[in-house]
Amino acid sequence: MISIQQVTKVYPNGVRALSGLNLDVKQGEFVFVVGPSGSGKSTLMKLLYRAELPTTGTVEIGGVDITRMRAANLPNLRQRIGVVFQDYKLLNERTVYDNVSFALKILGIAKSEMHHRVRSSLDLVGLRDFSDALPTELSGGQQQRVCLARAIVNTPPLLVADEPTGNLDPETSWEIMRLLTKINLHGTTVVVATHNKLVVDNMRRRVLTIDGGRLVQDQARGVYSVGVN
Repeated sequence: MISIQQVTKVYPNGVRALSGLNLDVKQGEFVFVVGPSGSGKSTLMKLLYRAELPTTGTVEIGGVDITRMRAANLPNLRQRIGVVFQDYKLLNERTVYDNVSFALKILGIAKSEMHHRVRSSLDLVGLRDFSDALPTELSGGQQQRVCLARAIVNTPPLLVADEPTGNLDPETSWEIMRLLTKINLHGTTVVVATHNKLVVDNMRRRVLTIDGGRLVQDQARGVYSVGVN
């Protein structure tokens, strides 16, 4: 599903975020990416959905080198990758239903099919009764569930979540992780960048530790690495 080979990322200001990074993730895996602030986690996540390009190296998603992908093909890539952000990035003037259906409308999906997909996504995250609510009327946990529904409405093979529990209390964080697990059980590859040690230690999934822009540890059923804050 994901193949990253010899990836280095140097920003225009000279900051080297990643250096010679190599890693592979198989279809259907659930992977945590951990590391101290400034280690390169967020840059890695942005490379996966091509919000950033590497300075050198290749990033393949589903066998396609997205570093060489033409701009005209990016919408097709974005349909195949669901993204969940820490700060939600919802349209506050639009209803929950509209936030989730937005991408489908752009794609010109038929109204009946769009309705079915949106309802199914909202059912999965437990928000069907909130279709007509505005994001500002929801709790932080509910807003993050809207983000999850939006991310999976296209049934993407890959879901990327960057600090999805960063603004949430412990109980709500577990709700989000249970939903990510449920999504993963449907066959979606899930990659989560997080500082949440309790979640990582209890879930015992594959854990990739990034430090200084390098992959310093890869644990099959891992815990939050010693020395990582």
